Amino acid sequence: MEAKETFETITDWITLLVMAFVLCMIYVGWLASYRTPKAAPVGTSIWFRLPDWGQIVAGLVISALGAYGVYRLWTPIPIPLSPLISLMLRVIGLVAMFSGAALFLSARRTLGAMYNASTSSAVQLHASHRLIQHGPFAFVRHPIYLSYWIILAGLLAMYRTGVLLVILMVAAPFVNPSVVDLPSVAKAGQQRDVPIRVVVRS
Repeated sequence: MEAKETFETITDWITLLVMAFVLCMIYVGWLASYRTPKAAPVGTSIWFRLPDWGQIVAGLVISALGAYGVYRLWTPIPIPLSPLISLMLRVIGLVAMFSGAALFLSARRTLGAMYNASTSSAVQLHASHRLIQHGPFAFVRHPIYLSYWIILAGLLAMYRTGVLLVILMVAAPFVNPSVVDLPSVAKAGQQRDVPIRVVVRS
């Protein structure tokens, strides 16, 4: 029993550190994107009608409320599992979390300084942009969204809470692991899925 508790404690700390690092990368990249000259947003969203300071304040408030909501609703799903199955799910979840984090870092590195915020219907482009067709973007339409989904799936396997299940189901429609129709993108330039594949250069 002590070995099981020790293993769970260690994996809990590993999970906390990995998630803190990923979240730090997300927020630092998001805040840094406001230093780059912008072009007109692609798509329509109330979010991009806000001034920069308004987006930052709203983003931080929404994040804080979301974190508080997850904390308050963090209730394990009452599923009776044997110690062996529980251990296996924790290991599988840990591997999935690391895989999702690795995919996120790869996609984030591919975007570089061009990483920017987007909504489900619009994205704020920089002054000039180009279509990314290498790295994870050569295989997956939304690698960053997909990485979030994999991380959530890993956390769900590890902790099996209702709030993670709900978040995972809500996030699922935003993951479409197919390659963008590049000729259509080049012709139209304003498809809903273009922003995830579009980055800009200063």
